[in-house]
Amino acid sequence: MNASAGQHDGMSDDGQRLPLAYCVVANVAAETARGEGGLDIRSGLKHFAPGAKVWVLPPYWGGGGESVIVVGRHRGSAGPYIRIVIPRRHLTNYRIGSIYSPTLLRALTEPSRKPPQRRPQVWESLEEVRQIVSVWRRPVLDARFDDHPFSAQVDDPPPIELQHRGKTYYLAHFNARRALYSSRLPPAEQTVAIAPDR
Repeated sequence: MNASAGQHDGMSDDGQRLPLAYCVVANVAAETARGEGGLDIRSGLKHFAPGAKVWVLPPYWGGGGESVIVVGRHRGSAGPYIRIVIPRRHLTNYRIGSIYSPTLLRALTEPSRKPPQRRPQVWESLEEVRQIVSVWRRPVLDARFDDHPFSAQVDDPPPIELQHRGKTYYLAHFNARRALYSSRLPPAEQTVAIAPDR
């Protein structure tokens, strides 16, 4: 949404410059986990250096925003902006950003060069940006269950016991990406009696 709608000169009544739009801004995490079990730890991402500032577009496909479209400067380059899809778990420090640069706005909204050539949309309003920032600031993991294909999100670190769809689940395993829950009680710990030294 154009923040200056109704203002033909892009200025507020008190002479302040109005943003062209609002956006979620984040930084690339210093360390990112990938590979089996999230054990392959790397510095930043292939295209973005650790700490790089990126502008995050609203998710428009399923998955609850697990992957997002971002715009930023390529690692080691002061060249033009690039726009790519990355896993949202590689981002941190979500906050509200104001877009004043027409070049940045074009990079965020120009149609994709690959089919389907759809034009990404910026956030509808400042309030929408504010709401998603408050949600995304909360660290979460994808939770999977042993007895049905549905998934959910849980706090990171995940709870040991979880109520989901009227059933109790128990944490079986978790890593940097997801938590796995079992509907079966964990095995009881066995105690071994050790004879005292004589």
